Order: sequence, then C-alpha cells, then structure tokens
Amino acid sequence: MENRRQFIKNGLIFCLGTGAVVVATGRVHAFSSLDTGKWGMIIDTARCSGCQSCMVACKLQTHTVKNRFNTRITARETGTFPNTSLHFEADICRHCNPAPCVGACPTGAAFVHPTGIVLTDWQKCDGNGACIDACPYDARFHDQRFNNKTDKCDLCLDRINQGLVPACVENCSSNARIFGRLDRPEGEFAGYLSALSQSETTQSAVHVIKSGKGDSND
Repeated sequence: MENRRQFIKNGLIFCLGTGAVVVATGRVHAFSSLDTGKWGMIIDTARCSGCQSCMVACKLQTHTVKNRFNTRITARETGTFPNTSLHFEADICRHCNPAPCVGACPTGAAFVHPTGIVLTDWQKCDGNGACIDACPYDARFHDQRFNNKTDKCDLCLDRINQGLVPACVENCSSNARIFGRLDRPEGEFAGYLSALSQSETTQSAVHVIKSGKGDSND
C-alpha cells in the first residue's frame, strides 16, 4: 500500500509550485500499523486569527497540486455596517466514521487506517472521482500531475509515526489546532473532547468547533 507521499518518493517525478522538478528515488517504509492509537484534532475557530500559517505549512509539507490545499481558512463577515464582525472558518477532511468516501470508492483505494485516519492508496486509485463526489466537506480533489489520482489530508501520518504533530498544528500561532489521541486523551485535548457528546467523538477524528474560549494565552 502506498499513500501519495510514498508514491511520489518511490521514484516518481513531481513538480513543486515554483516550477522546479524534483526526482525522488529513495524508498520509504509503508504506514506502520504497530501503533493502533486513535489520533484526532480539534480546530477551535474562536482562537483562529486567520493568518493562514496552517495552509502554508501544509502546502510546504505535502506539495499539493496548484490552487489546492488540504486545509483552508476562509474569512466571513457578518452583520451590517457599522456593527460587523469577522470570523474564520476551517475546512479540512474530518476523517469520518463511517467515511462516505470509503464506501463510494469502487477500487478500494480509499480506506481507514488502524489509527482511524482515512487514507488513499495511490496504487489502487484510478482517478474515477467517486470519493470526491461522496465527500460532504469538499476535502478531496484530483491531482492532474498523476493521472487524476485523489489527494486529501492524511493528518501527516508520516510525521505522527516520527513522534511529531501535523504540520498545521505545529505552525498554528494562535493554538487553534489541538492534537492528541482519541483513545487516550490528555490535557487540553481531553478538555475539548469532554465537551463533545460520545456520538460526536466517534463520528469523526477531526472536529471544527467554536468554543468561545479565545486565545489559549488569555
């Protein structure tokens, strides 16, 4: 099984946003299933400053196709002048359970990793797009550089296997993204989960909420 990053690293040529061409020849290990911990993320839009550093960090980490991002921050203005306010919305794969994209994929390319993260096996993906149509969050897209294979957020599983947090979490200056284990929550992550119902915590691995807590440094 190969995810997108392994597919690229295993001898394929891919283009970066700058137009440079990189040849990757080194092979990497397949996803490890030794650690079966269930990983998840909370995105608290009440803390989000709209800086989009999460988008930049993700782009540098994953090199997604031009004009496509695995996570997006959108500014929304509400109210009527002069009584208006600005808030930010976060879009990202929720890693649903059950995942509509997995059920819709006719080739078995979309699947759920033992950690609960929804992934795409690029060795099986033929670019038919059924998973894209099935996704309720518009989180999947074709990569035209690779025969329209489907790309999406994988929660930086390769970083998790190295003991690191996802790139977007590491680079969020307002601490709006909180990462942890769903099956063994600790600290602030556990506090956020306790505010959700049991059905909510089991329906997806990523939760986008607006807590009203504001900046964690307040």
